[in-house]
Amino acid sequence: MRYSAILFDAGDTLFRVPKPAPIFHKLLTRHGCQIDVLDVERIANDARRMVDEQLPRAVADDLTVDGAMAARRRDLYVDSIITLTEVADREATRRAFFDLFVGSELFTLYEDVSETLARLRASGYRMGLVSNWEPRLPALCAAHHIWEYFDFAVISEVEGFNKPHPALFQRALALAGLPAERVLHVGDKPREDIEGASSAGIGAVLLDRVGSASMERWPRISSLHQIDGFLS
Repeated sequence: MRYSAILFDAGDTLFRVPKPAPIFHKLLTRHGCQIDVLDVERIANDARRMVDEQLPRAVADDLTVDGAMAARRRDLYVDSIITLTEVADREATRRAFFDLFVGSELFTLYEDVSETLARLRASGYRMGLVSNWEPRLPALCAAHHIWEYFDFAVISEVEGFNKPHPALFQRALALAGLPAERVLHVGDKPREDIEGASSAGIGAVLLDRVGSASMERWPRISSLHQIDGFLS
């Protein structure tokens, strides 16, 4: 085999990242808040602005990540939504929001993910995640029954760097125990995934599900089912 390990991005590669207002609306309705979905969208946007006004960014210009600040920003975002919607049981609703982020309702799997991961695992590949995400990414994967396919996860808020910083990919190589030429990375973002992996000497394939990428110099696929063409 040309490659012995395959790395995957998470958001928009394995998981759909939706507009959250419709899902937030369902959650709030379950907790007794009678509110229109358009109002939820407005409140979510207002909450995001409040976070930006009150707290510094978690990601610096040099791509270093303050994980504690990222967690504070999430806390304030959820608390602001709860305050603006005037939910009766604040604590139960708060717990539900944080459960939502690692459940199967907000972030859903693309249809080609489970079968592809199972097949690659059965073929003997080591597999890892390299993602700009919060520390609970393994819990999200477990909720979708795919964590069992991965050997490790390299997560920005844990490692202290955001892609495309090469430190994340170098960490993945160390965990894989392989030289860069034996590892392939698959992701949907040209800069974060393709250029980031390439900066560490790792081969990369752009997952362009909707044909929107303009970069011509990188190999690309439109579905994970097509990954086999790059593995031999």
